[in-house]
Amino acid sequence: MKKMFFLAALLVLALLSSAFAHRLPPNFSDEWTQDEMQELEQGKIVIRNIRKCKNISMKRGINSCADKVIDVAEEINANYLAEIIYKMPINGNENIIEQAVKIFEDINLYKEIIYSDEKKGFNRNLFPLVEQRFRNDRTGYIQVGSHLRMDMLSAYDSELEIEYGKNGFFFHQVNTTPLLWRSFKAVKEGNMVAGICCFEWNGSHYVYALGGIRAPRIPFVMSEIERQFIGRIEDFTVFYIKRFDIKR
Repeated sequence: MKKMFFLAALLVLALLSSAFAHRLPPNFSDEWTQDEMQELEQGKIVIRNIRKCKNISMKRGINSCADKVIDVAEEINANYLAEIIYKMPINGNENIIEQAVKIFEDINLYKEIIYSDEKKGFNRNLFPLVEQRFRNDRTGYIQVGSHLRMDMLSAYDSELEIEYGKNGFFFHQVNTTPLLWRSFKAVKEGNMVAGICCFEWNGSHYVYALGGIRAPRIPFVMSEIERQFIGRIEDFTVFYIKRFDIKR
């Protein structure tokens, strides 16, 4: 009797595992906790502090735009890295790529992003300085150069690129000059990146992103850097996803 109960329990677990696996892109369920998968199904934004590229749960080959997002993080071998995924139904959201282009091409939206540091008890603009320096447009492609300053860091130059078409939407941003914290070079040029994509898979739309930096991992300040970095990534991501007009 106990043996039959044990076998039945294994069967139920296998079926539940299979059900979750089919709701997510292939192999995501290998890395994700059940709580994370449930949050995704409930329409919540899932943000994972994965630290290094080897912990990226998105596997290549699902979508060409998603592959480019992985390239963005791997090219700098990011060692502070966050992974974000959001899922929405296709029905009612057929224009999601057009929405993404309209939202992410507007560099002035950076002025509206608020960074909340719950530990230190303050809310302030994530980017107190936002200036567009140039813009180039062609079919399926936008390039924007900007001069930015992030809260608590020095001003820096940045370039973003947007590609869009039948395969989805891809956004890539990188710093083209260093970021300083006081007199210390916190992030070298080219070592702070964000990659974001929108694509269709298995009857749903997905927003997938990686935000990362390549910077020293100094033991006595590493946890604080990670806390602030993940907090900024979370506020940035939530701000932009809330700009979408999503039907559920």
